[in-house]
Amino acid sequence: MKDHKCLLPILLFTAGSLLLNACSFSFEVVSTPVPTPAVAMTETSQSGVDDTAELSSSDSDRLGLCFSYPQGYTQIDADAVEIAAPDLPGSNAKGLFWIEISDAYDRTIEVIADQDMTYAAGVDVGRWDLTLDGEPAVVLDGMPGQDLQRRVYVVHQGTLYVLAFMPTRSENHAANDQMEAMYSAVTSSWTWSPCSAGE
Repeated sequence: MKDHKCLLPILLFTAGSLLLNACSFSFEVVSTPVPTPAVAMTETSQSGVDDTAELSSSDSDRLGLCFSYPQGYTQIDADAVEIAAPDLPGSNAKGLFWIEISDAYDRTIEVIADQDMTYAAGVDVGRWDLTLDGEPAVVLDGMPGQDLQRRVYVVHQGTLYVLAFMPTRSENHAANDQMEAMYSAVTSSWTWSPCSAGE
């Protein structure tokens, strides 16, 4: 009987931890006005990905951006940009990508990335620079969350865009490969609206 009484707090703690982790996986999307409608992007090959799909033109118009992602991946939220890789046999893990959009409050991406690094105390986070359609960006790889994330920070016309990819550094190599394919496709095709048909 004592064994069952000891298990109850552990089960409640575990359920609470899962609930907190699930709640931490949230984001906000703020619409930005786009003066000219976006044109659909063509399918291209992205580092081992044979075909890509494009963000819908209505989302491109609403958000002021365009990108491609691997064919067979699914946009799972109509109100926000959240894309999931196909399910993996025998695993709950899979590659995920989402975008957080907010006001940059006149901060540079370096300042924003430095501020977010304070949440990663004790974690060895990789950091490098990137360019997204002419805008400088900072990549932080290994940021804590539900799983370790790769986060790309870019500011365009006073708006902060955080591109989040997970899982990174995962022992589940298939899920990690899905994330890498998504990261490569999204960052190499990223364009601010209006998108040109040749991109």
